[in-house]
Amino acid sequence: MSEQLNVSQPNQRGVPEQTSPSRSTWQRPNNDDLLAWRVYWQELGHPWRTEPEIEVERQHFLAERRRVTPDVKHGIYPFEGIALTRADIEWLLATHENGRGPVDWNDASQRNRQGLDLRGGICLKRT
Repeated sequence: MSEQLNVSQPNQRGVPEQTSPSRSTWQRPNNDDLLAWRVYWQELGHPWRTEPEIEVERQHFLAERRRVTPDVKHGIYPFEGIALTRADIEWLLATHENGRGPVDWNDASQRNRQGLDLRGGICLKRT
């Protein structure tokens, strides 16, 4: 019988902190092997994530942009003109609301939460 992995909220890097078993059980892939990353995210309770984790510098940049207050009247948006990859969006969702994660519209108690504001961002396709 396999041991179950218990996870809590994601840390600042968007990776859930494990409570059991030891953190070494699920090794973070150290390359761009998409299959290894999918398995990693699945085991950590983020089955919707598929991409390798973004670099720390990119995380800091996106975190700063997320702090921009939207102003529709003046056309100011947090990600205005910024090219966003799926990996960027996955990280933004995982770290949304201090690690609370994406809004689950199927959960009626979450319907009052603010979603991630990506207006103005340029979504890139993987080539």
